[in-house]
Amino acid sequence: MLSIEDGQEPEHVERMLAGAKKVAAGVQYCWLLSSSDEGVCGRPMERLPPGENDDDWTIRFLTDLRSRKIAHLRRAPTVSLIFQDALENAFVGVTGAARLIERTSEIRALWKEDAHSRHFPTETDRANAGFIEVKIERIELWIKGVTPEPFGSRTTTLQRDPLGGWHLTT
Repeated sequence: MLSIEDGQEPEHVERMLAGAKKVAAGVQYCWLLSSSDEGVCGRPMERLPPGENDDDWTIRFLTDLRSRKIAHLRRAPTVSLIFQDALENAFVGVTGAARLIERTSEIRALWKEDAHSRHFPTETDRANAGFIEVKIERIELWIKGVTPEPFGSRTTTLQRDPLGGWHLTT
């Protein structure tokens, strides 16, 4: 669902979303930023392919439930993800609520033995495997040829409303 805000046509919002989606989908690894007592913590994460019923802005990662980042996410579930294609002058930052997937039934539904076992080779490791699911609520982008010129002079921001529509806010 798209919206007109500040005189923008829905096609303009659609173009921004398509540009952000292309950058995010084209990057295997992104930075996941979370809050901790020490401040902001970042780590590179391998993005999993979307599920067949996912919308474009649900992103999942395989994770070790014993890791420090899990404690951070339990305390402060809002995270940011950063995607970059420097060769194309394309930079996308997204923010959303992270949900830990820890229940055995949910893990089994998402588990891909051939892809995930290499990260969790032992039974003990597999018993501590889980997923992080991020539902994106805000997108900030700088994409040459998509966002307003002069490139990089200001942030273009899209915000999701409670009904799932996107609005250009800046």
